[in-house]
Amino acid sequence: MGSVGAERRRPTPAQTESGVVQSYSFDSYQLEEEEISKDAPERGVLALSEPEFEQPIPDDRYHGIYFAMLLAGVGFLLPYNSFITDVDYLHCKFQGTPIVFDMSLTYIVVALLAVILNNVLVERLSMHTRITVGYILALGPLIFVSVFDVWLEMFTNKQAYVINLVSVGVVAFGCTGRLFLKSISVCVLLLWTAAPASAEEGQEDFVGGTYVRFDAPKAKMRKSWPGVRDMILHRYVVSRVIWAYMLSIAVTYSITLCLFPGLESEIRNNTLGEWLPILIMATFNMSDFVGKILAALPYDWSGGRLLFFSCLRVVFIPLFVLCVYPVGAPMLSHPAWPCLFSLLMGVTNGYFGSVPMIQAAGKVPPEQRELAGNTMTVSYMTGLMVGSSVAYATYSFNPTAAGACPPPHAPFNATGY
Repeated sequence: MGSVGAERRRPTPAQTESGVVQSYSFDSYQLEEEEISKDAPERGVLALSEPEFEQPIPDDRYHGIYFAMLLAGVGFLLPYNSFITDVDYLHCKFQGTPIVFDMSLTYIVVALLAVILNNVLVERLSMHTRITVGYILALGPLIFVSVFDVWLEMFTNKQAYVINLVSVGVVAFGCTGRLFLKSISVCVLLLWTAAPASAEEGQEDFVGGTYVRFDAPKAKMRKSWPGVRDMILHRYVVSRVIWAYMLSIAVTYSITLCLFPGLESEIRNNTLGEWLPILIMATFNMSDFVGKILAALPYDWSGGRLLFFSCLRVVFIPLFVLCVYPVGAPMLSHPAWPCLFSLLMGVTNGYFGSVPMIQAAGKVPPEQRELAGNTMTVSYMTGLMVGSSVAYATYSFNPTAAGACPPPHAPFNATGY
Protein backbone atom coordinates (compact mmCIF):
# COMPACT_ATOMS: atom_id res chain seq x y z
CA MET A 1 0.00 0.00 0.00
CA GLY A 2 1.52 3.29 -1.05
CA SER A 3 2.40 6.01 1.39
CA VAL A 4 1.12 9.52 1.23
CA GLY A 5 3.20 12.53 2.25
CA ALA A 6 1.63 15.33 4.18
CA GLU A 7 2.82 18.61 5.56
CA ARG A 8 3.23 18.78 9.31
CA ARG A 9 0.74 21.45 10.11
CA ARG A 10 -2.67 20.72 11.54
CA PRO A 11 -4.15 17.21 11.87
CA THR A 12 -7.42 16.76 10.05
CA PRO A 13 -9.64 13.69 10.02
CA ALA A 14 -10.50 12.32 6.59
CA GLN A 15 -13.85 10.63 6.72
CA THR A 16 -15.36 7.80 4.75
CA GLU A 17 -18.87 7.84 3.39
CA SER A 18 -20.10 6.39 6.71
CA GLY A 19 -18.54 9.27 8.60
CA VAL A 20 -15.94 7.16 10.45
CA VAL A 21 -12.48 8.66 10.68
CA GLN A 22 -10.01 6.51 8.77
CA SER A 23 -6.87 8.64 8.71
CA TYR A 24 -5.56 12.06 9.49
CA SER A 25 -3.95 14.45 7.08
CA PHE A 26 -2.52 17.77 8.17
CA ASP A 27 -4.86 20.49 7.04
CA SER A 28 -7.24 22.69 9.01
CA TYR A 29 -10.29 21.05 10.53
CA GLN A 30 -13.22 22.28 12.61
CA LEU A 31 -16.24 20.74 14.25
CA GLU A 32 -19.57 21.40 12.64
CA GLU A 33 -20.49 23.64 15.57
CA GLU A 34 -17.37 25.79 15.23
CA GLU A 35 -19.40 28.93 14.71
CA ILE A 36 -20.38 28.74 18.37
CA SER A 37 -16.77 29.41 19.30
CA LYS A 38 -17.00 32.92 17.90
CA ASP A 39 -19.12 33.90 20.87
CA ALA A 40 -16.87 32.22 23.44
CA PRO A 41 -14.50 34.52 25.33
CA GLU A 42 -10.81 34.07 24.61
CA ARG A 43 -9.49 32.52 27.79
CA GLY A 44 -7.24 29.60 28.58
CA VAL A 45 -9.52 27.03 26.92
CA LEU A 46 -9.09 24.81 23.95
CA ALA A 47 -10.66 26.53 21.00
CA LEU A 48 -13.18 24.67 18.88
CA SER A 49 -11.07 25.46 15.86
CA GLU A 50 -7.68 23.89 15.38
CA PRO A 51 -4.73 25.34 17.30
CA GLU A 52 -1.21 25.47 15.98
CA PHE A 53 0.91 22.42 16.77
CA GLU A 54 4.66 22.60 17.05
CA GLN A 55 5.65 19.21 18.45
CA PRO A 56 6.48 16.38 16.03
CA ILE A 57 4.66 13.07 16.02
CA PRO A 58 6.44 10.66 18.43
CA ASP A 59 8.29 7.69 16.96
CA ASP A 60 7.23 4.67 19.01
CA ARG A 61 9.63 2.23 17.36
CA TYR A 62 9.61 -0.14 20.34
CA HIS A 63 5.79 -0.11 20.67
CA GLY A 64 5.89 1.14 24.23
CA ILE A 65 2.28 2.31 23.90
CA TYR A 66 1.12 -1.30 24.23
CA PHE A 67 2.88 -1.75 27.56
CA ALA A 68 1.62 1.63 28.79
CA MET A 69 -1.97 0.70 28.01
CA LEU A 70 -1.48 -2.70 29.67
CA LEU A 71 -0.38 -0.95 32.85
CA ALA A 72 -3.35 1.41 32.58
CA GLY A 73 -5.76 -1.53 32.41
CA VAL A 74 -4.09 -3.35 35.30
CA GLY A 75 -4.07 -0.19 37.40
CA PHE A 76 -7.78 0.32 36.86
CA LEU A 77 -9.11 -3.24 37.10
CA LEU A 78 -6.81 -4.95 39.62
CA PRO A 79 -7.82 -3.03 42.79
CA TYR A 80 -11.58 -3.27 42.21
CA ASN A 81 -11.58 -6.93 41.17
CA SER A 82 -9.37 -7.79 44.14
CA PHE A 83 -12.21 -6.69 46.39
CA ILE A 84 -15.31 -8.08 44.67
CA THR A 85 -14.22 -11.42 43.19
CA ASP A 86 -13.32 -13.16 46.48
CA VAL A 87 -17.01 -13.76 47.18
CA ASP A 88 -16.38 -16.96 49.15
CA TYR A 89 -14.18 -15.05 51.63
CA LEU A 90 -16.64 -12.17 51.87
CA HIS A 91 -19.66 -14.44 52.41
CA CYS A 92 -17.78 -16.38 55.06
CA LYS A 93 -16.51 -13.35 56.98
CA PHE A 94 -19.63 -11.17 56.63
CA GLN A 95 -22.35 -13.79 56.75
CA GLY A 96 -25.90 -12.65 56.06
CA THR A 97 -24.85 -9.20 54.83
CA PRO A 98 -25.14 -7.66 51.35
CA ILE A 99 -21.38 -7.05 51.29
CA VAL A 100 -20.94 -7.55 47.53
CA PHE A 101 -23.90 -5.28 46.77
CA ASP A 102 -22.60 -2.65 49.20
CA MET A 103 -19.14 -2.75 47.67
CA SER A 104 -20.49 -2.49 44.14
CA LEU A 105 -22.82 0.41 44.95
CA THR A 106 -20.16 2.24 46.99
CA TYR A 107 -17.64 1.91 44.19
CA ILE A 108 -20.03 3.14 41.53
CA VAL A 109 -21.39 6.10 43.54
CA VAL A 110 -17.92 7.37 44.45
CA ALA A 111 -16.62 6.74 40.94
CA LEU A 112 -19.50 8.66 39.38
CA LEU A 113 -18.83 11.67 41.62
CA ALA A 114 -15.11 11.39 40.93
CA VAL A 115 -15.52 11.20 37.17
CA ILE A 116 -17.68 14.32 37.21
CA LEU A 117 -14.98 16.07 39.23
CA ASN A 118 -12.34 14.73 36.85
CA ASN A 119 -14.37 16.03 33.92
CA VAL A 120 -14.27 19.50 35.45
CA LEU A 121 -10.57 19.37 36.30
CA VAL A 122 -9.47 17.89 32.97
CA GLU A 123 -8.66 21.39 31.74
CA ARG A 124 -7.19 22.55 35.05
CA LEU A 125 -4.90 19.74 36.22
CA SER A 126 -2.33 17.96 34.09
CA MET A 127 -2.90 14.35 33.12
CA HIS A 128 0.37 13.43 34.86
CA THR A 129 -0.94 14.80 38.16
CA ARG A 130 -4.27 13.02 37.88
CA ILE A 131 -2.66 9.70 36.96
CA THR A 132 -0.01 9.81 39.71
CA VAL A 133 -2.48 10.69 42.47
CA GLY A 134 -4.88 8.09 41.09
CA TYR A 135 -2.36 5.26 41.37
CA ILE A 136 -1.56 6.21 44.97
CA LEU A 137 -5.22 6.28 45.99
CA ALA A 138 -6.00 3.06 44.11
CA LEU A 139 -3.17 0.87 45.37
CA GLY A 140 -2.83 2.28 48.90
CA PRO A 141 -6.14 0.96 50.32
CA LEU A 142 -5.61 -2.41 48.62
CA ILE A 143 -2.29 -2.88 50.42
CA PHE A 144 -3.73 -1.58 53.70
CA VAL A 145 -6.66 -4.01 53.72
CA SER A 146 -4.50 -6.94 52.60
CA VAL A 147 -2.00 -6.41 55.43
CA PHE A 148 -4.03 -5.15 58.39
CA ASP A 149 -7.41 -6.84 57.78
CA VAL A 150 -6.77 -10.05 55.84
CA TRP A 151 -3.31 -10.94 57.15
CA LEU A 152 -3.06 -9.47 60.67
CA GLU A 153 -6.84 -9.45 61.36
CA MET A 154 -6.59 -6.35 63.54
CA PHE A 155 -10.26 -5.34 63.23
CA THR A 156 -13.59 -6.70 64.38
CA ASN A 157 -16.16 -7.74 61.80
CA LYS A 158 -18.06 -4.46 62.08
CA GLN A 159 -14.87 -2.43 61.81
CA ALA A 160 -13.65 -4.54 58.89
CA TYR A 161 -16.99 -4.08 57.12
CA VAL A 162 -16.73 -0.29 57.32
CA ILE A 163 -13.01 -0.26 56.49
CA ASN A 164 -13.59 -2.39 53.38
CA LEU A 165 -16.35 -0.08 52.15
CA VAL A 166 -14.23 3.02 52.80
CA SER A 167 -11.28 1.39 51.03
CA VAL A 168 -13.47 0.54 48.03
CA GLY A 169 -14.58 4.17 47.90
CA VAL A 170 -11.00 5.45 47.97
CA VAL A 171 -10.02 2.94 45.29
CA ALA A 172 -12.94 4.14 43.15
CA PHE A 173 -11.82 7.74 43.49
CA GLY A 174 -8.23 6.87 42.59
CA CYS A 175 -9.11 4.65 39.65
CA THR A 176 -11.46 7.25 38.20
CA GLY A 177 -8.61 9.75 38.08
CA ARG A 178 -7.03 7.48 35.51
CA LEU A 179 -10.28 6.34 33.86
CA PHE A 180 -9.56 8.24 30.66
CA LEU A 181 -6.53 6.04 30.01
CA LYS A 182 -8.64 2.94 30.51
CA SER A 183 -11.27 4.36 28.18
CA ILE A 184 -8.82 4.95 25.35
CA SER A 185 -6.58 1.91 25.87
CA VAL A 186 -8.55 -0.20 23.39
CA CYS A 187 -8.99 2.81 21.09
CA VAL A 188 -5.25 3.40 20.88
CA LEU A 189 -4.44 -0.22 20.12
CA LEU A 190 -7.14 -0.41 17.46
CA LEU A 191 -6.72 2.97 15.83
CA TRP A 192 -2.96 3.36 16.08
CA THR A 193 -2.29 0.61 13.55
CA ALA A 194 0.17 2.43 11.35
CA ALA A 195 3.31 4.07 12.69
CA PRO A 196 4.49 7.16 10.82
CA ALA A 197 7.89 6.97 9.21
CA SER A 198 9.90 10.15 8.77
CA ALA A 199 10.79 11.09 5.24
CA GLU A 200 12.11 14.59 4.60
CA GLU A 201 11.94 17.52 6.97
CA GLY A 202 8.31 18.57 7.26
CA GLN A 203 7.05 15.38 5.63
CA GLU A 204 5.45 12.27 7.13
CA ASP A 205 4.77 8.90 5.48
CA PHE A 206 1.67 7.01 6.54
CA VAL A 207 1.61 3.30 5.81
CA GLY A 208 -1.79 1.76 5.18
CA GLY A 209 -4.02 1.74 8.22
CA THR A 210 -5.30 4.30 10.64
CA TYR A 211 -3.22 6.75 12.58
CA VAL A 212 -4.77 8.53 15.52
CA ARG A 213 -2.99 10.42 18.29
CA PHE A 214 -4.59 10.60 21.69
CA ASP A 215 -1.75 12.60 23.17
CA ALA A 216 -2.15 15.52 20.77
CA PRO A 217 0.19 18.38 21.72
CA LYS A 218 -1.42 21.03 23.83
CA ALA A 219 -2.28 24.31 22.24
CA LYS A 220 -0.67 27.53 23.39
CA MET A 221 -2.95 28.83 26.10
CA ARG A 222 -3.09 31.66 28.50
CA LYS A 223 -2.69 30.67 32.14
CA SER A 224 -6.17 31.78 33.15
CA TRP A 225 -8.52 28.90 33.89
CA PRO A 226 -11.60 28.30 31.73
CA GLY A 227 -14.91 29.61 32.96
CA VAL A 228 -17.99 27.52 33.63
CA ARG A 229 -19.68 28.77 30.48
CA ASP A 230 -16.69 27.73 28.35
CA MET A 231 -16.55 24.25 29.84
CA ILE A 232 -20.29 23.71 29.37
CA LEU A 233 -20.06 25.00 25.81
CA HIS A 234 -17.24 22.62 24.92
CA ARG A 235 -19.04 19.63 26.39
CA TYR A 236 -22.26 20.57 24.63
CA VAL A 237 -20.52 20.74 21.26
CA VAL A 238 -18.77 17.40 21.77
CA SER A 239 -21.94 15.74 23.09
CA ARG A 240 -23.92 16.78 20.03
CA VAL A 241 -21.46 14.87 17.88
CA ILE A 242 -21.24 11.67 19.95
CA TRP A 243 -24.61 11.51 21.76
CA ALA A 244 -25.60 8.14 20.24
CA TYR A 245 -22.35 6.59 21.38
CA MET A 246 -22.85 8.05 24.86
CA LEU A 247 -26.28 6.44 25.16
CA SER A 248 -25.02 3.14 23.75
CA ILE A 249 -22.25 2.73 26.29
CA ALA A 250 -24.54 3.83 29.14
CA VAL A 251 -27.17 1.22 28.24
CA THR A 252 -24.54 -1.50 27.82
CA TYR A 253 -23.02 -1.08 31.25
CA SER A 254 -26.35 -0.40 32.94
CA ILE A 255 -27.63 -3.83 31.88
CA THR A 256 -24.36 -5.48 32.89
CA LEU A 257 -24.30 -3.94 36.39
CA CYS A 258 -27.88 -5.09 36.98
CA LEU A 259 -26.44 -8.62 37.04
CA PHE A 260 -22.72 -8.38 37.71
CA PRO A 261 -21.35 -8.76 40.31
CA GLY A 262 -24.41 -8.61 42.62
CA LEU A 263 -26.86 -11.20 41.31
CA GLU A 264 -24.12 -13.47 39.97
CA SER A 265 -22.47 -13.57 43.41
CA GLU A 266 -25.67 -15.00 44.93
CA ILE A 267 -26.10 -17.99 42.61
CA ARG A 268 -25.38 -21.29 44.37
CA ASN A 269 -25.32 -24.99 43.53
CA ASN A 270 -25.35 -28.13 45.69
CA THR A 271 -22.22 -29.48 44.03
CA LEU A 272 -20.12 -26.36 43.41
CA GLY A 273 -21.33 -24.32 46.39
CA GLU A 274 -19.42 -21.02 46.78
CA TRP A 275 -17.23 -21.89 43.81
CA LEU A 276 -20.08 -21.35 41.35
CA PRO A 277 -20.20 -17.52 41.65
CA ILE A 278 -16.40 -17.45 41.38
CA LEU A 279 -16.60 -19.55 38.23
CA ILE A 280 -19.34 -17.33 36.81
CA MET A 281 -17.35 -14.15 37.50
CA ALA A 282 -14.19 -15.65 35.99
CA THR A 283 -16.18 -16.64 32.90
CA PHE A 284 -17.53 -13.12 32.57
CA ASN A 285 -14.10 -11.50 32.92
CA MET A 286 -12.48 -13.77 30.35
CA SER A 287 -15.32 -13.42 27.84
CA ASP A 288 -15.36 -9.65 28.40
CA PHE A 289 -11.68 -9.63 27.40
CA VAL A 290 -12.50 -11.64 24.28
CA GLY A 291 -15.25 -9.16 23.43
CA LYS A 292 -12.80 -6.27 23.62
CA ILE A 293 -10.47 -8.11 21.27
CA LEU A 294 -13.34 -8.72 18.85
CA ALA A 295 -13.94 -4.98 18.80
CA ALA A 296 -10.82 -4.79 16.62
CA LEU A 297 -12.74 -6.31 13.73
CA PRO A 298 -13.10 -3.67 11.00
CA TYR A 299 -16.81 -2.92 10.94
CA ASP A 300 -18.37 0.53 10.77
CA TRP A 301 -21.22 0.90 13.25
CA SER A 302 -23.58 3.81 13.13
CA GLY A 303 -24.61 5.30 16.44
CA GLY A 304 -28.21 4.15 15.99
CA ARG A 305 -27.31 0.53 15.33
CA LEU A 306 -24.96 0.47 18.29
CA LEU A 307 -27.71 1.78 20.53
CA PHE A 308 -30.19 -0.79 19.19
CA PHE A 309 -27.96 -3.81 19.80
CA SER A 310 -26.94 -2.47 23.21
CA CYS A 311 -30.61 -2.38 24.18
CA LEU A 312 -31.10 -5.97 22.99
CA ARG A 313 -28.83 -7.11 25.83
CA VAL A 314 -31.75 -6.57 28.23
CA VAL A 315 -32.68 -10.19 27.47
CA PHE A 316 -29.95 -11.29 29.91
CA ILE A 317 -31.93 -9.92 32.88
CA PRO A 318 -34.85 -12.41 32.69
CA LEU A 319 -32.45 -15.23 31.81
CA PHE A 320 -30.42 -14.72 34.98
CA VAL A 321 -33.58 -14.28 37.04
CA LEU A 322 -34.64 -17.76 35.91
CA CYS A 323 -31.38 -19.06 37.38
CA VAL A 324 -32.47 -17.98 40.89
CA TYR A 325 -36.27 -17.97 40.72
CA PRO A 326 -38.52 -19.41 42.04
CA VAL A 327 -36.88 -19.50 45.45
CA GLY A 328 -35.52 -22.91 46.36
CA ALA A 329 -36.18 -24.44 42.95
CA PRO A 330 -34.92 -22.21 40.11
CA MET A 331 -36.21 -23.03 36.64
CA LEU A 332 -32.62 -23.07 35.34
CA SER A 333 -30.88 -24.72 38.28
CA HIS A 334 -28.07 -26.46 36.40
CA PRO A 335 -24.76 -24.55 36.82
CA ALA A 336 -24.14 -24.65 33.07
CA TRP A 337 -26.93 -22.13 32.47
CA PRO A 338 -25.52 -19.18 34.45
CA CYS A 339 -22.04 -19.95 33.07
CA LEU A 340 -23.38 -19.86 29.50
CA PHE A 341 -25.31 -16.64 30.09
CA SER A 342 -22.28 -15.07 31.76
CA LEU A 343 -20.15 -16.04 28.78
CA LEU A 344 -22.53 -14.40 26.30
CA MET A 345 -23.04 -11.34 28.48
CA GLY A 346 -19.27 -10.90 28.85
CA VAL A 347 -18.59 -11.07 25.12
CA THR A 348 -21.32 -8.57 24.29
CA ASN A 349 -20.29 -6.31 27.18
CA GLY A 350 -16.70 -6.24 26.00
CA TYR A 351 -17.69 -5.59 22.39
CA PHE A 352 -20.47 -3.03 22.79
CA GLY A 353 -18.61 -1.42 25.66
CA SER A 354 -15.52 -0.82 23.51
CA VAL A 355 -16.88 0.03 20.06
CA PRO A 356 -18.65 3.24 21.21
CA MET A 357 -15.41 4.46 22.79
CA ILE A 358 -13.45 3.62 19.66
CA GLN A 359 -15.77 5.31 17.20
CA ALA A 360 -16.59 8.31 19.37
CA ALA A 361 -12.90 9.17 19.59
CA GLY A 362 -12.72 9.40 15.80
CA LYS A 363 -15.58 11.88 15.56
CA VAL A 364 -13.69 14.80 17.07
CA PRO A 365 -10.39 16.51 16.23
CA PRO A 366 -7.21 15.69 18.17
CA GLU A 367 -7.34 18.47 20.76
CA GLN A 368 -10.91 17.47 21.70
CA ARG A 369 -10.22 13.75 22.21
CA GLU A 370 -9.47 13.89 25.91
CA LEU A 371 -12.63 15.93 26.44
CA ALA A 372 -14.61 13.43 24.35
CA GLY A 373 -13.09 10.59 26.36
CA ASN A 374 -14.13 12.20 29.62
CA THR A 375 -17.61 12.88 28.25
CA MET A 376 -17.94 9.24 27.24
CA THR A 377 -16.69 8.28 30.69
CA VAL A 378 -19.51 10.25 32.32
CA SER A 379 -22.00 8.24 30.26
CA TYR A 380 -20.16 5.04 31.13
CA MET A 381 -20.28 5.81 34.86
CA THR A 382 -23.92 6.88 34.65
CA GLY A 383 -24.79 3.48 33.19
CA LEU A 384 -22.85 1.75 35.96
CA MET A 385 -24.67 3.83 38.57
CA VAL A 386 -28.12 3.01 37.21
CA GLY A 387 -27.38 -0.70 36.88
CA SER A 388 -25.81 -0.97 40.32
CA SER A 389 -28.76 0.85 41.92
CA VAL A 390 -31.24 -1.51 40.27
CA ALA A 391 -29.23 -4.52 41.45
CA TYR A 392 -29.12 -3.19 44.99
CA ALA A 393 -32.88 -2.58 44.95
CA THR A 394 -33.54 -6.19 43.94
CA TYR A 395 -31.62 -7.39 46.98
CA SER A 396 -34.49 -6.13 49.16
CA PHE A 397 -36.53 -9.11 47.89
CA ASN A 398 -33.96 -11.50 49.39
CA PRO A 399 -35.11 -13.07 52.68
CA THR A 400 -31.50 -12.99 53.96
CA ALA A 401 -31.10 -9.29 53.24
CA ALA A 402 -31.91 -8.38 56.81
CA GLY A 403 -28.61 -9.88 57.89
CA ALA A 404 -29.69 -13.31 59.15
CA CYS A 405 -27.57 -16.21 57.95
CA PRO A 406 -29.44 -18.91 56.05
CA PRO A 407 -29.65 -22.19 57.95
CA PRO A 408 -26.89 -24.72 57.21
CA HIS A 409 -29.36 -27.21 55.74
CA ALA A 410 -30.79 -24.70 53.26
CA PRO A 411 -30.22 -25.60 49.61
CA PHE A 412 -27.41 -23.66 47.99
CA ASN A 413 -29.56 -22.48 45.11
CA ALA A 414 -32.11 -20.84 47.42
CA THR A 415 -30.87 -17.31 46.79
CA GLY A 416 -34.13 -15.63 47.64
CA TYR A 417 -34.52 -13.74 44.37
